[in-house]
Amino acid sequence: MDGISENDSSIVRLKEIAFSCFKLGVIGFGGIAGMVATIENEMVVRRRWIDHQHFTDILSTSYIIPGPNAVEIIMHCGKERGGRLGLIVAGVCYILPAMIICLLFGYFYRQYSAIPDVQDFIFGIRPATTALVIGAVIRLTNNTIRSNVVLIILCIAVLAGSLYGINEIYLILAAGLINLAIRAGKRAMSLTLGLVALPAIEQTATQYSNSKLFLIFLKIGAILYGSGYVLFGYMDESLVRNQHWLTRQQLIDSIAVGQITPGPILSSATFAGFLINGVTGGVLATVAIFLPSFFISFFLHKVVTWARGSKQLRYFLDGLSAASISIIAVVGIHLLGETFKSYQGTIILAICLLLGFFSKKISSLVIILIGSLGGFLVLHLTQWLHLA
Repeated sequence: MDGISENDSSIVRLKEIAFSCFKLGVIGFGGIAGMVATIENEMVVRRRWIDHQHFTDILSTSYIIPGPNAVEIIMHCGKERGGRLGLIVAGVCYILPAMIICLLFGYFYRQYSAIPDVQDFIFGIRPATTALVIGAVIRLTNNTIRSNVVLIILCIAVLAGSLYGINEIYLILAAGLINLAIRAGKRAMSLTLGLVALPAIEQTATQYSNSKLFLIFLKIGAILYGSGYVLFGYMDESLVRNQHWLTRQQLIDSIAVGQITPGPILSSATFAGFLINGVTGGVLATVAIFLPSFFISFFLHKVVTWARGSKQLRYFLDGLSAASISIIAVVGIHLLGETFKSYQGTIILAICLLLGFFSKKISSLVIILIGSLGGFLVLHLTQWLHLA
């Protein structure tokens, strides 16, 4: 009986993981900051699968390893809730919505040589996401930094460095090492970090093959750091200049689709793969570019679990966490700047902020939907008033 009840409990947990992660995959707008905000709201605030300190540990560590940060964070949460199978279910369900949407966009693009016009609905999502990011930064700051003077100084320094344009990976690593050196003394300086990437694949123009497509996207997924611009560079070299499977305009449209659809921008690979070889190419590209993240996340979970139990590495993680909050705050500042460019966006931001602060139980999904519908209505009301 005990075995049966334990098995039932595991199934219930996996269903919870699947539902939560699929939902987060549907509403994951706003780049890494927006996705982190929705994940934090769901996993930490509402479901309490992990606490704020644990969340910032995962967040900060994800910045210094290759791959999509949000996917790695959500898979770690899945592992905490449902073990190894939970990690896999979390990753698949989070990626699935973006893959399906990009395949549909690829179909319309092939049929009509254009991406479906969803801008009116997407307009309000940016200010709604900005509200979520602001809420997440405030909660993470209160629960991670508290009154620690060293971490506050590091936070301010990283914020200034990021606004100045210094690479975020260097800033996060420096903050971790400085905090470790201050708190643990000279022994801290023996800490070394290494990153392993797949060997480069020979980039000579060849006839198309599914295996070649798979290997190209597998390499990109294994070594990718940074923003969509970095992804554009890798895909441009591999698919446009060397293999000649896509035109430059098709690649630009692929990145655009990745930006306007929910989930990680790596879903651009789905759209590009579809243009190259239909559904087969889209699915292969998606599996290949995200596959390294599943292996990395197993490693990430072990490292974070081990580091959280080590006093010396606790100091290092605290420094990383303070820096990560600053990086998210910088993205929030940029999102605020974009939102304030229009009074419609400012109105939606104010409404979403009020909902977030005065109704603690409201989910990210509701805020995103309110922002999307609000943006659509505000834009069309403005157009109607102008015509009237």
